[in-house]
Amino acid sequence: MIEIKMLNKSGLQIYLEAAAFQNSKVIAISRHRAESHIQNPRAQDGDVLLLLAYEDENMVGYLGVLPDDLRTENNLFIHCGWMSCLWIDPDHRGKKIAQKLIEACFQVWDNKIILTEYTEAAGALYRKMGLFSFFHACEGRRWYIRSDLQTILPPKKKIFTDLKPLLKVIDGFINVFIDGIHLFKNQNLNGYKIKMVTSVEKEVEEMIRKSNKEELFARTVVELNWIFQYPWILSGEISAKEIQKYHFTSVEKTFECKGLEIRNDKNVLVAFIIYTNRNGHLRLPYIYHNKDYEALRLVCRNLIQDLKIKTCTIYHQEFVEYLKIKPLFSVPSKVVQRKYLISKILMNQGLKKSFKIQDGDGDCAFT
Repeated sequence: MIEIKMLNKSGLQIYLEAAAFQNSKVIAISRHRAESHIQNPRAQDGDVLLLLAYEDENMVGYLGVLPDDLRTENNLFIHCGWMSCLWIDPDHRGKKIAQKLIEACFQVWDNKIILTEYTEAAGALYRKMGLFSFFHACEGRRWYIRSDLQTILPPKKKIFTDLKPLLKVIDGFINVFIDGIHLFKNQNLNGYKIKMVTSVEKEVEEMIRKSNKEELFARTVVELNWIFQYPWILSGEISAKEIQKYHFTSVEKTFECKGLEIRNDKNVLVAFIIYTNRNGHLRLPYIYHNKDYEALRLVCRNLIQDLKIKTCTIYHQEFVEYLKIKPLFSVPSKVVQRKYLISKILMNQGLKKSFKIQDGDGDCAFT
């Protein structure tokens, strides 16, 4: 028989301190991710953050929930949760554990659930359960800037795994050539100045307040600072034992989340962005601006050069449209799409009809 245990903030803290967490072969959350959940400014004391499925005292599955608030047409906010990190023990599949976790999640969250970034298999399960409606799709673009054959090819065929050292050498030669070309191009900021920050300051706060009026989740300075201070992924080396213990990413070779204040030649603030760099993949979870898209383009080019970015993904609709006219670089790119599902009951709660979703909303800023 499957038993579902539910942890709120205090329960999650107790779970982290328990001997079972320390000695378990599989854990449901990393310590720093749990701390981030506990510190979430939008998490209420009674919110269930983690659901654990047990069979005969053995954990056989888990599901995480990230509390949030979304805006209604009347500019009120509804408390809701993002479903995240659903995992089922492969040895216990076929017992409908995933369905039981999801049903328990819906019950405890009063059917106010959203999700995104789900796999095809998970999408098939959600459709079968009939709990969700398609809600929204963000269309963006991904640029392939530097060669990364050593990462792209090995998952496709085993022969490329054996050839990984050679692929690394080939990447090196190609990227020296690419960097050489870019050195001869004008990469200056044309008078714009950037300041890197790890917290949001007062002048930026005013820009954010003006920019987020149409946003469905309307991040405030408090939440943005929380994202800076409590990451889910740390930079460093991770052992094979740690990978087996936690089935989602907790450590990467490179992961950084930082903010950039962008000012023009008169020292006027024209934009504030938060960027993440995960092993050479650049994303812009949050963009606040005064419609100076050229400033954003030049700063992105500068970041790509300085951080030796391999791929860059941007979902901000107006900025992507601008980049169709003035591209980042003359490199291959493709359209990407992120789909959002929402519980059918929440869909009928009078949500704002005209809205924007930022790339980092939900748990996307953390990954």
